[in-house]
Amino acid sequence: MTSSAHRGPDPVYHTVLVPLDGSHLAAGALPTASALAARFGATIHVVTVAVSDYELQRIRGEAAQALGTDPDDPRIHVEVDTDVACGVHRRAAQLDACLVCLSTHGRGRVAGSVIGSTARDIIERCREPVVVAGPFVVEPDPEDETAPLGVDHLVACVDGTPTSELGLPVAAAWAHALGMKLTLVTVAEPCPPPTRIGAPWRRHHGPNEDADEYVRRLGEQWAPAAPGLDPFVVYDPIGAAAGMEDYLAAHPTGLIAVTSRLRDRFAHMVFGSGAADIVHTSTAPTLVIPAPRDEV
Repeated sequence: MTSSAHRGPDPVYHTVLVPLDGSHLAAGALPTASALAARFGATIHVVTVAVSDYELQRIRGEAAQALGTDPDDPRIHVEVDTDVACGVHRRAAQLDACLVCLSTHGRGRVAGSVIGSTARDIIERCREPVVVAGPFVVEPDPEDETAPLGVDHLVACVDGTPTSELGLPVAAAWAHALGMKLTLVTVAEPCPPPTRIGAPWRRHHGPNEDADEYVRRLGEQWAPAAPGLDPFVVYDPIGAAAGMEDYLAAHPTGLIAVTSRLRDRFAHMVFGSGAADIVHTSTAPTLVIPAPRDEV
């Protein structure tokens, strides 16, 4: 019999911190941050990292314009550092019960200082769950009038590996705190079952076993922690991001959760190409949950 699982403690945040760099894309995380702040009863703060003191006044003015306030507003923070991620992380650590919410393209380095690879660096430094708004969240379909987090549905992505399941206690806790229904989704490459009994399924992506049985078993395990939980399999020959894109098109979602992996026990956490691709194609903000270092 499958043993039941337990969700983690409900998240509590007093501040939501948005890194800005003067670009439209970075400021595009503010609607998502505003929705999160409203749900948690938190206050929005913004942070910009300058490379020298000479930039402080200009950068503070740009941040004030994005936040719609005065440059002297105490919610505006400017850090002087040549390492953007380090500056953001330092400010987040100084704020009370802080959640970082940022925008990103989810792939590579592009113009701007808090998108692409720098966004990945921020996620790695934080070591705590981070909410990321990809390009389709920052620039939503003009015909879609759904506000960020406007759908009470949280999707947690799993791929058959123990690492992908390490974030489920956090995903379940977020769903409970936000009053959202939790769905477990795995994307599997369609392939015939192995001819030899007990042999693994040789998939390029997805569980190396019967995918329907995998999510059924996982759903049974997590049902007590998330009443109304729905396990779901997407069969897609291309990959996890393509499968999730199709799933989200048919099933509107308020938030999607992915677990970020570690390279090894001594190295920094890596965002992972699969997680980054999901962020890039998702029409919902993504909750990136770092896998505990001592369990990977």
